[in-house]
Amino acid sequence: MHATRLAETEATLAQTDRVWRTEVSRLYGPEGVLRFGYGPEGRGADGSPVRRAYEARRAAVASWRHERRPPG
Repeated sequence: MHATRLAETEATLAQTDRVWRTEVSRLYGPEGVLRFGYGPEGRGADGSPVRRAYEARRAAVASWRHERRPPG
């Protein structure tokens, strides 16, 4: 695990998560993430701002998980 790369992926994940949460909250209100965030509504329709934010967040999670794996 490379500490600098891990820190970069953590920062990207935090940023993409904020954007996604903002989009879901904009559509569904302050409880939107809790109520709809992990269902189809939280993924959004193809081409929507929520879908773009969801996909960016999903990619950031994958990168972060990859960097957390032990070398070997």
